[in-house]
Amino acid sequence: MSKLHKSLLPIVLIVLFSSCASEPERSSPSQFETQQATFKPEPFTITDHKNSLAGGSIPEWVSLSLENSLRELEANVIYADRFVFVSRSEGSNFNALNNWNDKFSTELDFPRLAAARIEARFSSNVPNPDNEYGTFFEALIRASSDTAWTGAVREEDFWIRKKYTLEEDGLEALTGTALEAPTGAATERETWEFLILLTMEKSLFSSQLETVFENLNPNPPPSSGQAASANRVKERFFEGF
Repeated sequence: MSKLHKSLLPIVLIVLFSSCASEPERSSPSQFETQQATFKPEPFTITDHKNSLAGGSIPEWVSLSLENSLRELEANVIYADRFVFVSRSEGSNFNALNNWNDKFSTELDFPRLAAARIEARFSSNVPNPDNEYGTFFEALIRASSDTAWTGAVREEDFWIRKKYTLEEDGLEALTGTALEAPTGAATERETWEFLILLTMEKSLFSSQLETVFENLNPNPPPSSGQAASANRVKERFFEGF
């Protein structure tokens, strides 16, 4: 699996710890991946948010984003002719996150969001996209992230404060590190998460994506079977996008 492929995977709803080490391609999941798949953390609770002081509520787009249900938001008549993207950043330093939010550039940062969603579409129900599509896959993700997409609109932003409660056994299974607290003791931590909502007209996104497809020149070329697999997804790309 390429480093580029790994770097653009969509953010999982509740990310507690992540591995930054690059690993060679392998046919079976690592111990860490297995632990991630089986570990079930306690749901977080929202203890504060951007609108709380004014007595406001959490916007629907934020709630759906936290539930990984942005497709439901796209079904709303307000966004009927637009694709929805959300950029998210979570951490323990409010000021640093606020700085990230202020310096977010639609022009510079949207390509990463577009590439991640394109990658997710080609990766859907495919155990190993690099094998399935050959060099086409990495060339596509690279081109998507390098494309100067136009027409993306930053709609609004929001922040929330989240509290997690984790059982020691589950946390140790995820991190591989023993905790000093007694077995079964609950461990709490709080973080902030900033979210930025962006949209783009569907027709505009589609035309630019078609240009990306047309200009791809994978080297070396994928095999005939890999090219056929890629073409099948391209022909029905927006079904499930």
